[in-house]
Amino acid sequence: MTFLYNAAFILFGFFYLPVFLVKAGRAENPRELFRQRLGFFHREWQQKFIGKKIIWIHAVSVGEVLAASRFISECVQRFADHHFVLTTVTPTGQKMAKTLESKSVTACYFPFDLTFAVRSFMKTLGPECLLLMETELWPNLLVEARRAHVPVIILNGRLSEKSFRRYKRGHFFLKGLFGKLDFVMTQTSQDLNRFAALGVPQDRLLALGNMKFDNIPVGEADTALLSRALRNEWGFGAQDLIWVAGSTHPGEEEKVTSIFLDLRATHPRLKLVLAPRHIERAKALRQRLVRQKLRVRLATQPAPEGEFDVLLVDCLGVLKNLYALADLVFVGGSFVKRGGQNPIEPAGFRRAILHGPNVFNFLSVYNQLNAEGGAIRVRDSAQLDFAVRRLLNHPAERAELGENAFRTVKSLQGATERHLSWLAGFLKAKSQPERIAHVHAM
Repeated sequence: MTFLYNAAFILFGFFYLPVFLVKAGRAENPRELFRQRLGFFHREWQQKFIGKKIIWIHAVSVGEVLAASRFISECVQRFADHHFVLTTVTPTGQKMAKTLESKSVTACYFPFDLTFAVRSFMKTLGPECLLLMETELWPNLLVEARRAHVPVIILNGRLSEKSFRRYKRGHFFLKGLFGKLDFVMTQTSQDLNRFAALGVPQDRLLALGNMKFDNIPVGEADTALLSRALRNEWGFGAQDLIWVAGSTHPGEEEKVTSIFLDLRATHPRLKLVLAPRHIERAKALRQRLVRQKLRVRLATQPAPEGEFDVLLVDCLGVLKNLYALADLVFVGGSFVKRGGQNPIEPAGFRRAILHGPNVFNFLSVYNQLNAEGGAIRVRDSAQLDFAVRRLLNHPAERAELGENAFRTVKSLQGATERHLSWLAGFLKAKSQPERIAHVHAM
């Protein structure tokens, strides 16, 4: 089966190669990306791990790295005798991972799921354990980890209904895959039940909550002061109304800009911040906006002396702060079948949140926000138009929506500490194998 899987992986890689080369070209060092993904490392790079206790943390892309950021910083403080290796798949994720590097944290690329690449990677690191953020399962990775006696643990695990159905359909080919997981820490009890249904034994499962709720400084800053400072920094006027459309996908920008153009007649001080999920689309979006006679400023450009209508985000790492200066937020990926994007950051900044109907990737979060009056679900462009107009005209309703969102987020914090406490118990028990089966109870 391993031979067949490797052959299928190589065959798929042959057809996927053009797409991969384009994505790899966006990396800071494409040559190093290829080397690391094949499991090859420079001798001096390998030597930094000699004699150290390694914990390998894998986060696929930007979202998973952000979810792991506070966890990693706390790990460095709590487990000072360990070195942490953080891997990603995407170049954008790697850029974010590099910002977390220190004398105790090394970032690099995740190996291709080929036996020789994974085995070489495992041999180089000799990790004490492998922590997978959310749900990133690769057959050879799990087989080689078991072969090397490296426990594999999912942190912040989640399985959407869509992913669950996909895994169920492929159950014949994936038989035994989930059983190779040593422990799974899920975000919700619903996620826990789905992992159990796919073959993870109940005594290896524990619902600890979502660490993403802990990565925002809820209540630690005066949001009004922060908003005023950021408005000045980004060139917005004190009287401007700012609508942030974050993490948008193709098709959503057209809906948002169409509504924005109509609203300018009644709200001349309205500004739009447009942040596409994939920043490489910013150039084409800018051309479209200019054709619509809109004055566009790119986030990577200095603040202009004159007026602008749209701030177009073409770089990573700024959307969180832009949420802080918003009057109103639309979270993208929700009008298209992408499953929605993370609403936690705008909620933490007490912002009024609107979203479309397709939020299956963050369903429990959105359900709770909606139930507690912290977000509004809109079905289509007409409902989005109506909701935006109403909230712009009724600042008290915007404020109430934002406060409800804030309270919801605050009530859901604490998962990072629960994960850390579990990991501390696991590492302590690891030297006593008879206790490992019971470490989930610690």
